[in-house]
Formats: sequence, structure tokens, C-alpha cells
Amino acid sequence: MQSSSTPAHRGCVTWQGRLLAVLLLTFWNLHIAAQLTVGSVPPNGIQGKDILLLVSNLPANRLGYVWYKGDRVEPKLQIVSYIINTSEITPGTVYSGREKIYADGSLLFHNATPGDTGYYTLQVIKKTLLTEVGTGQLHVYSE
Repeated sequence: MQSSSTPAHRGCVTWQGRLLAVLLLTFWNLHIAAQLTVGSVPPNGIQGKDILLLVSNLPANRLGYVWYKGDRVEPKLQIVSYIINTSEITPGTVYSGREKIYADGSLLFHNATPGDTGYYTLQVIKKTLLTEVGTGQLHVYSE
């Protein structure tokens, strides 16, 4: 005898249910693939050479960028900001003079030192004033 708390027949999953599952998985994967990413070029830098923190998957309708030293958005760790419409660059509190920000948000380190090793965070400010954040890691080794 079957328990009355469970249905005797579950039925089959409808094609609409399968379609919904596929659509949800597809949109979830697209969202993950389009996330802002930050990577070092070259991946392992050498002291005295230039290293670029390259940005990928930037959102549309960007107003500007802000780079921070560390793995989070922290005003006291701001390196540099850039306003796209005016190309205005504003150095932050930890700006060393060796960093150069580009219109695509990438950040170049001239004459990198082992002290530059660590995490860096890019905050992209959109015209809606919403932000997206990406963090990358920089490795600088002595030759």
C-alpha cells in the first residue's frame, strides 16, 4: 500500500518545464561569462619591466573607472580615477607616478617592483551610477 502523503504518479516533465530549465541555465552561463575580469600581461612580471592589468568584459554605458590597491573598493587605497568623456585623470592616495590608466580601463605599471605584487581592484562606474567591480592579481619577480 502506498503512503497517502506521496502522489501515486508524478507525471512526466513537460516540454515547457525543460525549456524553462534550459533558458535559466543559458542566462546564468551568459551572466557568468560576461563578468568584468582583470588579468596581468604578462602573467608573471619581472622587476624593472612594464606590466599591464588588462580589463575584459567591460559593461556598456561607462562613465569612468577607479583603480584600488588591494582586493576591495577602499577610498584610502585609491590609485587613480579616469572620467571617460573628458579624459580627466585624478591621482589617488597611493598613486606612485609609475601607473598609467588607459581609456579602456587598463592600468600600466612602468618599471614594476616586487612591492607592486598583490591584488588590484577596478571599479567601473556606469552612467546609471551603478558600479561593477573586478579584481586581479599582479606578480612581480626579481630577475
